[in-house]
Amino acid sequence: MRVINAVGSTCLGLLMASAVQAADLSGNTGPRHEVRGGVMYHDTMNRESGVDLNVEYLSRFAAFDLFVPVVQWRATFRPHVGGSLNTAGHTSFVYGGYSLTLDLTDRIFVEGSFGGMVHNGVHVSADRSRLSLGCNVMFRESASVGFRINDQINVSAMVEHGSNAGLCEANNGITNAGVRVGYTF
Repeated sequence: MRVINAVGSTCLGLLMASAVQAADLSGNTGPRHEVRGGVMYHDTMNRESGVDLNVEYLSRFAAFDLFVPVVQWRATFRPHVGGSLNTAGHTSFVYGGYSLTLDLTDRIFVEGSFGGMVHNGVHVSADRSRLSLGCNVMFRESASVGFRINDQINVSAMVEHGSNAGLCEANNGITNAGVRVGYTF
């Protein structure tokens, strides 16, 4: 068992060292700040109406890069904060968490995020035109695919979902989908 642990630790150490070395040789400038804004189709279940105006800030502080040398992909973890305002007066929310951006090419990226959100929606509703979200604090996750127009501007399609994971009485959850434009600086 000790031999297996030693071999595994050595392999992991070599992999991490090669990833760090490859990251240094890639010319990567590291994580950067980014602001995104867009329009989201509110509640894909069609219980609540309206369009959401979304804004998000991704910080380079407390961020870090990883490089996967086998496939030449760069991954960046960055903290984010944001909010979505519903134009029809239904559920709006603010959120925060961490995003993982994976650069598939110089221009194409995919992204996933996980964190929490606080909303102003209804906890339990008999009204079929409103979501029953159970509690104000929920988990939030999102997935995006994007295209970098240049070094500073990108456009992405995103789907986001908020849920209390069954921790509160009701749990309809909320799912939005839309398009955003990002500016990196």
